[in-house]
Amino acid sequence: MFRAKVGNDGSWTDIKPVHFNSDEYSVAHPTLSVDEKKLYFASDMPGGQGQSDIYKVAINSDGTFGEPENLGSDINTEGREFFPYISSNNTLYFSSDGHLGIGGLDVFAAKVKDNSYGAVRNLGTPLNSNSDDFSFTFNEDSKKGFVASNRDGGKGSDDI
Repeated sequence: MFRAKVGNDGSWTDIKPVHFNSDEYSVAHPTLSVDEKKLYFASDMPGGQGQSDIYKVAINSDGTFGEPENLGSDINTEGREFFPYISSNNTLYFSSDGHLGIGGLDVFAAKVKDNSYGAVRNLGTPLNSNSDDFSFTFNEDSKKGFVASNRDGGKGSDDI
């Protein structure tokens, strides 16, 4: 994962890797908290709950990052947790194949409460299917969002 600044002309500058990158594991799917003081991401770094977990890292006032923190067993399972997204009302949406679901990766939600999380709930059908459903984003104001899936009827392997 990398960090960069966008210039006035739209070009990317000051591109740097984050300090918690490693050749030994993956870090992926970054998303910012509403107040932009935390970065959430998925990783299979050592010490996790399962195959891939969701972590958060503080963004310090000087722009540096703290140390990654695993979100714990309320969110993470022995399976795979991917694609975190924090909505404007502080709801964490993510995909998992470790929580009880319909099939493959399903989209789940949990309310962020300071340093804890409310009950994890499966968002059900028609959002979830018996295939992989992931990369969910949602706008509470417009009540519209996007999800990717490899369910039947698409144009390719994974479709939005």
